[in-house]
Amino acid sequence: MNVLIEMTALSLSRSASCADSAHLAAWFEAKARLHGHLAVENGADRARERALAVQAREHSLRLLRAVA
Repeated sequence: MNVLIEMTALSLSRSASCADSAHLAAWFEAKARLHGHLAVENGADRARERALAVQAREHSLRLLRAVA
């Protein structure tokens, strides 16, 4: 994973808050994957990245449950 490419892709693909829940959920899942990757790399921010990954994944799941 190239972190800069992934961060740029997330930034450019961020949806407006009026986008449908499934699209938003997919974006938050991609954000969770990025933060999860950063959490396993050596760094002082490992715990913060892990927390951001968990938050993004939970938000994605909440959005998907709202669709169902």
